[in-house]
Amino acid sequence: AAEEYARHIGVPVHALDYRVFAAHPLAVRIHDQYYVRAIQQVHPDLSLSFYCAVENGIVLTAMTPGPLLPNLQQLFDGLRQRLGQLLLTIGCDCFLRRLELEGRNGLEPVGACLREQRVIGFNTYGEQFNGMHINQTFTGVAIARPRPAVGR
Repeated sequence: AAEEYARHIGVPVHALDYRVFAAHPLAVRIHDQYYVRAIQQVHPDLSLSFYCAVENGIVLTAMTPGPLLPNLQQLFDGLRQRLGQLLLTIGCDCFLRRLELEGRNGLEPVGACLREQRVIGFNTYGEQFNGMHINQTFTGVAIARPRPAVGR
């Protein structure tokens, strides 16, 4: 598995490490949604371990991560539109996103965005969503000031 993965992303097997895995995730498709299945390590027999369950026979798709900052900005714009002024967001951010940002020198701009949005929280090893463990995600609870009722 490691040889095929390395060939597909264009790196030698000996170069496979956590930073490469974070920059080149794999995902499983369920209906029209993709869920990341992050690689944890390469074993001496060149098999791979993942951070979450990957059943035998599951088809994995190579993903190309997009820029995180525009996605975060769009997320918080949408939250403000739906909820009103955001007071605080308790965020859980998968540590693989942090590794990806470090590899792209994007840690400071994303950190500044999260501070501006009043996000507090921590890095995780992935999140649970609809009973499924997924990786490279940002989840949280947003607390907002309710908008004044219209027509009062």
